[in-house]
Amino acid sequence: MKCLVSENADLLFSHLRELVAIPSVFTRPDDVKKAMNYCKTAFKSTLPGYTFHEDEGQNLIGIPDTLNIEKPLLYLSAHVDTVGARPEEWDAPFTPFTPFETDEELVGRGVSDCKAGVAFQLFVAALSQKKAIALENIIFTLTFKEEGAGNKSAVHIGHAMGHDLPLSKAQTLLIVLENTVTTGPCPSLGLYTAEKGNFVIEVTGSLSELQASLTQLSRWNPICIHPEGEPDTWHEPLIQKGGHACSIPRNKNRLTEAILSASATDALAAGDPSSFGVIPTIIKRGKNSRPLAHTLILSNRSFDSLTSIQRQLGGIAYRELKAFAISPGMDIRDQFKGSIFEKAIESLVSPPLAVMLDHNTGISDASTIINTLDLDLSGRIFPVVMGPGTRSQRHTTPQRLTHGKNETFDKKSGLDATSTLFQILQTLNFIKKSGDR
Repeated sequence: MKCLVSENADLLFSHLRELVAIPSVFTRPDDVKKAMNYCKTAFKSTLPGYTFHEDEGQNLIGIPDTLNIEKPLLYLSAHVDTVGARPEEWDAPFTPFTPFETDEELVGRGVSDCKAGVAFQLFVAALSQKKAIALENIIFTLTFKEEGAGNKSAVHIGHAMGHDLPLSKAQTLLIVLENTVTTGPCPSLGLYTAEKGNFVIEVTGSLSELQASLTQLSRWNPICIHPEGEPDTWHEPLIQKGGHACSIPRNKNRLTEAILSASATDALAAGDPSSFGVIPTIIKRGKNSRPLAHTLILSNRSFDSLTSIQRQLGGIAYRELKAFAISPGMDIRDQFKGSIFEKAIESLVSPPLAVMLDHNTGISDASTIINTLDLDLSGRIFPVVMGPGTRSQRHTTPQRLTHGKNETFDKKSGLDATSTLFQILQTLNFIKKSGDR
């Protein structure tokens, strides 16, 4: 499989650079539609034996005409939308919405999260058209909105499972193709069998009231704050590197101390209320003649149960920014033991990348889909998160941050991850190399 992938690498990279050139930020739905239309056109030209449709959430679904629910079934999933970016924060020659490419890397917003996963699906389809591989019981799904504030479009997939979307009578697997590749001296392909939840709330009050709430909510990270009105003056802002909210703890987020040390007549402004996945890079500080009410957005990314979350929030007036019903993560670590997926991983011989079992510090469409299934379908779907995109590279110069500046896809490890994924799918009999029986 490694030779097959390397010989056709230009196919993968061509899709990836085309996707990165489309600024499909979740706040720009018309551009997300452009990216979706690109994928739909590519799929339809390469998979004539599939039927594609868009569901109520504008997700793109592709189902093979010869689907056999008596055999194991695989859903591949990735999201097309990205978070936003401030071009002035990126290091030259990088810029978020114009792909930068060398023999070693491809740089641009969304290149790893999650357009590498989207490109992987288009690559599978293209190799099928070339008859280099044959596909067996694979359903392709691309979700329209996974990033940012509000509910996720994957809820429509979860609700449709077992109804408009088929489940196997044998085994239904779901692979969410997020960026799980760790680079460095010993690169690896992460396989996540658990994800932390992501509970997000909005609290409004004076700074002293918000300080009390933040002190009580010791497991919550401040993401965004804005005063209800313009202060008399603004002072020198605080600057931090920012990045994904799941990877920067509360004690390393300068907004935490800025809030807790503020006086009653201070003013604070930081972050984007439309996106709660990013730590703010600029924290504006001001002064006013009288106290100003502020609105604060807080995020809890942990394995805390919904019951625990509600206990933590006791006595606090808050508004859910993301429905608590779909905010818990997932945890199938116990079910993974002895599963066909574990056996497939263990049977790999010299995979191009070592597969490392881990949990996701963030949350993906895997949790959204699992948490929106009908209760009687619990246990019928086996979800894992693993994909060819590169994780943040914090120790490089300049840094490459998935939800921050210089988001980068590392080509060598990305191709090796793709080859390893192909080996896994071949072992599970979802793809067969040309000539294999």
